[in-house]
Amino acid sequence: MIFNEIWYAFFLIPAVILFHLVPVRWRPWVLVLAGTAFYGYYARVFLVLIGVEIAFVWLLTRELQEQKWMFGAALAITLGALGYFKYRNMLVLTVAGVGDLVGWHYSPIVSRLVLPLAISFFTFEFVHYIVDCRKGTIPKHNLVDFLAFVMFFPTMVSGPIKRFQDFQPRVAEARLTADNLGTGVVRIVVGLFRKMVIADTLDYWTRHMTTDLTVMSTLGLWIAVFAFSIKIYMDFAGYSDIAIGSALLFGIKVPENFLQPFFKPNMAQFWRAWHASLYKWIVDYVFIPLGGSRRRERRVALNTIAAMTVSGIWHGAAWNYVLWGLYHGVLLAGYRFFQRSRLPLQPKGLLGQRVVYLASVAMTFLAFTVGLIIFGWPVSQLTVVIPRMFWDWR
Repeated sequence: MIFNEIWYAFFLIPAVILFHLVPVRWRPWVLVLAGTAFYGYYARVFLVLIGVEIAFVWLLTRELQEQKWMFGAALAITLGALGYFKYRNMLVLTVAGVGDLVGWHYSPIVSRLVLPLAISFFTFEFVHYIVDCRKGTIPKHNLVDFLAFVMFFPTMVSGPIKRFQDFQPRVAEARLTADNLGTGVVRIVVGLFRKMVIADTLDYWTRHMTTDLTVMSTLGLWIAVFAFSIKIYMDFAGYSDIAIGSALLFGIKVPENFLQPFFKPNMAQFWRAWHASLYKWIVDYVFIPLGGSRRRERRVALNTIAAMTVSGIWHGAAWNYVLWGLYHGVLLAGYRFFQRSRLPLQPKGLLGQRVVYLASVAMTFLAFTVGLIIFGWPVSQLTVVIPRMFWDWR
């Protein structure tokens, strides 16, 4: 059951109506049952896996303040499940490749694992919950509150990544107002338009990206990359719109995910606006634990690069995604250095400021689009793609 299928409407509408009809104390149960049905419909047997993870996280976080080892155990189970299902084959093939380089040859066993639906988003919210329980910032709640948070189906598949502290009180406070209803429906319609009209139409220009590169000219490659830039935004932002709109029908606000990123004048502002809930999660649960910006500049740069590399590998289990995250980490670290130097000059006059702003927006968009060359092709093809696009023109 995907958001742009007609069956989603037949599922969403009864769930919303039931949520608002039952007494407030039963609302979490409605969300739990609806989320379980939604996930079970699409993921089948993986509902058991998510159920086991939920059970371990809940049990291990009950005594975090007294039993410190439970914190590590909860994180290990959560991250271990993600690592096994999403990154096992990548690790096996990488070890085999390194073995070939040093003369140690063996045939890797690549398993035919199916990636459980939404396991990355479940993992993000589990890690947030575990860490914040350890900090003592999670308010008092019961099991059904936790289940409702995890199984809230509008944000289950593609985010936005929510926080328990924000979500829990909104379930009881939710109201189906005219504003929520109107805004929610509009957001869903806008999301469907972005996904099904714009993003799907751009498939015509991007579908040759992973085919035989010998049939594509330099111009064709550049057109495909720029089309891919718009497509990936419209696709992901469209799903986020549908998720946010669906949540509003329940009377629940979830974080915004895309805040006009292509109109931002630098990479720091771009990443605060591109998949904003992911970026905030990376800052809070990777960048800050590494030391954040309270260190010397060289260490801050390394923290930035490491955090964005984590963001890269989250997008996919392949080395091109790692390189893509590394690329953006270097851009962010470079921008910080540039910002702290005396190089930036404030242009005089309104016209000069507008020219600099527009040029900065264009350069930021170009930097992001160039990065999609790394994102869109496996590492084995980059040695062909990059020369073709930058100096070996055909």
